[in-house]
Amino acid sequence: MITQNYPPNKGGMAVSCNRIVRNFRKKDIEVHVVHFTNRKKKFHTETTVKGSYSSIPIQNSEEFTLYLAGDFIMQLPFIKQITHIAAFGGNLPLNIAPVLSKWTSIPLITHIRGNDFDEGIFSKKRENLLYALHNSSYIFTVTSEKKEKIERMVSHKGTHFTPNGITTELWKPSASHLQRIENLKASFNNKKPIAIVGQLKVKKGILNFSETFAKFPYKDEYVICMIGDVDEETKQYIANLDIHVQFYPFANQQELLIFYNAINIVAIPSFYDGMPNVLLEAGATNNLVIGASVGGIKDVIDDTKDGFLYNPLQPNELLDVLLKVHRMNTSMKKEIASNLYHKITTIYTEENEIINYLNFLKS
Repeated sequence: MITQNYPPNKGGMAVSCNRIVRNFRKKDIEVHVVHFTNRKKKFHTETTVKGSYSSIPIQNSEEFTLYLAGDFIMQLPFIKQITHIAAFGGNLPLNIAPVLSKWTSIPLITHIRGNDFDEGIFSKKRENLLYALHNSSYIFTVTSEKKEKIERMVSHKGTHFTPNGITTELWKPSASHLQRIENLKASFNNKKPIAIVGQLKVKKGILNFSETFAKFPYKDEYVICMIGDVDEETKQYIANLDIHVQFYPFANQQELLIFYNAINIVAIPSFYDGMPNVLLEAGATNNLVIGASVGGIKDVIDDTKDGFLYNPLQPNELLDVLLKVHRMNTSMKKEIASNLYHKITTIYTEENEIINYLNFLKS
């Protein structure tokens, strides 16, 4: 697995890569992770249970980085025993993996999550992406929409929709969490919290959501909790809007568990996305989800039945959803959240996710 997104990196891509690697290994499959990282300055390989981890330092020049990486990977002792080379997240893996596949005659797997396709197809690096897709034996993508787009562009019969998974038990609070949950609830000062979680970049739609929320007639009854990395300029702009907003630093799973269990509504206002882990986490913690009708969000949410969808390019649609949710009574909100929880616990499980991959690889 060649990636730029693996712990200790932050973000959903690193979480997903780690989860998939861990579950392949649980199925008694060796996985060797090759991680492009600027956290380490030296090439290094260490043995892990059912595989290994190798770090490749990112140099100033992309070409120099890739040349050294190719030389390093081709000398790894297990290279002749592996059955597949996989690219997961980032331009460097997408660039080097198909070349290594050609050099070794080992089949290529290309994982397409979010930006690799959504932005890559319109960037100057488009040819790297298309070369990887054309030369893949398998393409795995987390949204049905991307599967369709890829098939139309490269006529690839090995393209498969492979949704993310989650273990809901890991998101249940223990007795030790309860006081912190109550303390967080008290900090909202009787306002209803709406959480937006993750690496909050422009593509996540936080500016548009905030600007639209400023026009919501019941805005003073709510507080928006932005949990994650927001650049200072964006943070200042949002803070100057006529809305109640609280900013929190990027949170790990244990910290997120506190947030999810202290709130009732999670908003995912992305302009484009893969299948965000936040969506599954929100569902696993019985939150009502308001999501943009894009990517994997619309694969999971059945509008008005287990969540709410809106067009992120149409602010009035968001206002309509906010009004609809505001006017709903507590039992109706709980029923919709419960419907999503049931869907997540039965369909979007880690076990289903990994079995999905294995079934396609065996076919």
